[in-house]
Amino acid sequence: MKTWWKSRSLSWRLAVSFAAVCSAILLALAPIAFGLIEHRLHLENDQQLRVDWNLVFAHLEDDPSGGVRWRKRSPATPESAGYAATWFEVWRDHELLLHHWPQEGLPSDSSPDQLTKIAPHRYRTETRGQRHFRVLEQVAIFGRQETTLRILRDESGLQRTLLSIALGFGFGAPLAALLAATGGYLMARHLLKPISAMAEQARRITAESLDQRLPNPHPHDEVGQLAGVINTMFDRLETSFTTLRRFTADASHELRTPLTALQTVGEVALRTPHDEVTLRDTIGSMLEETQRLTNLTNMLLFLARVEGQQFKPRLERIGLCDLLREIQDGVQVLAAEKEQTLDLEVTGPIRVQTDPVLLRQAIWNLVHNAHLYSPSGSRITLRAFTRDECAIIEITDEGPGIDLEHQLKVFERFYRVDQARSREDGGAGLGLAISKFSVERLGGCIQLKSLPGHGCQFTIQLPDSGKP
Repeated sequence: MKTWWKSRSLSWRLAVSFAAVCSAILLALAPIAFGLIEHRLHLENDQQLRVDWNLVFAHLEDDPSGGVRWRKRSPATPESAGYAATWFEVWRDHELLLHHWPQEGLPSDSSPDQLTKIAPHRYRTETRGQRHFRVLEQVAIFGRQETTLRILRDESGLQRTLLSIALGFGFGAPLAALLAATGGYLMARHLLKPISAMAEQARRITAESLDQRLPNPHPHDEVGQLAGVINTMFDRLETSFTTLRRFTADASHELRTPLTALQTVGEVALRTPHDEVTLRDTIGSMLEETQRLTNLTNMLLFLARVEGQQFKPRLERIGLCDLLREIQDGVQVLAAEKEQTLDLEVTGPIRVQTDPVLLRQAIWNLVHNAHLYSPSGSRITLRAFTRDECAIIEITDEGPGIDLEHQLKVFERFYRVDQARSREDGGAGLGLAISKFSVERLGGCIQLKSLPGHGCQFTIQLPDSGKP
């Protein structure tokens, strides 16, 4: 049953649920409404009985023979309009003294019960033949004799009214449920129409048409918010696909370059006889291309590992000065070839909670880039200090600088400001991307300040600053 219910359309389920709820409300309210109507009709009937009792009592008097009779001086008679349909009886000591019936009336077959001072009147219902009567019994004193004046009112009309109301509820409830189901279905169709349009549009969106978006005519309601979330997801998908395509194309291009060089050098060496020195040079060139290919592959694998959702940095508390001095020693050998000076300035002891492998890779890439793109005889400064309870690392060079139009893109993978120079120097455009991802994985951020012709300054800001 549950599977069958879930297999129905949402419009159908909403319509049935709406009808079920309306039916339950009607079934709960119908008895209450019927009871209130019935009580009101009986209350009005009792009030009319009270009026009839007062009218009849005003026109009765004691009879010298010991009974009760219609007042002789009364301007009205029992047959007068307003009295002919009034049923009344006068009882004393369970003896019927006077009664007046319409011509179709039935004689009384029961005497009234004894009334008391606490309950001087009584309302009740009795049946005579096939007819139901509402009865008011109240003590009435005529002269010196105490009697009970009984007024009867036919309830046939009231019963017919209640029966009509009950039939109305009985036939109206199914009709109301049907109308509720129809209205619920139409309302559901109308409300779900935008979702149907969204689903149809989503079916047409493929990897080749990720620039398309779902229709969203009402962005402020719940359906519009859903469409907005899905469109935002498509934005991210389009960005991811674009990045993936660019990454694939760039990676293919970068991998093809050393592979092509390897193939070319190998083919030339095989076609032409060479002496041992030439063969050594050829093998050396092939090894250089192999090393370039290995470095590129390692950087791609590192990026993939850092970007992985399951990657978790291995944090430990380290001294920042020791890490920077190790990087300085490693780059100093390369800087000496270009007669560059690499200075290290650390203000006080600084300790940070970080992953030393990721942080070392990020700083190394920045310092190595400063070495590659700075001219011979220039100065590179590696500075560390604390600010606002954060550890700050600055790498400053005296290179050509980076134009503003390139500064927002240099952290993208395979992006080069100068394609020719980067390839000549062996760069693949991945170093800054690796630094950015590494720093962000550590909860920090990296910034670039540069003016063309005045060098660059890369700033790394890490949390958990540097108190010893």
